[in-house]
Amino acid sequence: MQRLTISLDDDIATAFDKLIEKQGYRNRSEAFRDLLRERLAQERIGEGEGECVAVVSYAYDHHKRQLSSKMVERQHDHTSTVISTMHVHVTHDKCVEAVVMKGPVARVLDLARETVAQTGIEHGQINVIPSDGHDGHDHGHDHEHH
Repeated sequence: MQRLTISLDDDIATAFDKLIEKQGYRNRSEAFRDLLRERLAQERIGEGEGECVAVVSYAYDHHKRQLSSKMVERQHDHTSTVISTMHVHVTHDKCVEAVVMKGPVARVLDLARETVAQTGIEHGQINVIPSDGHDGHDHGHDHEHH
């Protein structure tokens, strides 16, 4: 780990300290690392390169225009990208879905944007997290799967 020293204007330092307290960080270093990670991730995603995992969430009225069936069909048409879905009945009419997608940034973003742009979709949000693209889940140690 490298140690960096930065200088901040008083108003920025004060605002940063308030953010640290509000978010529950233990120290400035942890908060700064998270901010830097987020900015670097945005850069990688903005370039449309590499692999990512995304959570696409949205609400809709499941009685409108067979939207529910249409969304399920889209998910089945993209099984190499859509890896998981969660469907929640919020009210009798309103449903919320969270769809987890994985793959190349450009492909995931295209599908995510197409999803939230569907007529009848409300409150669509896309949260993209860069990944290293490895299949599986190497933790740096061995263990058995049961």
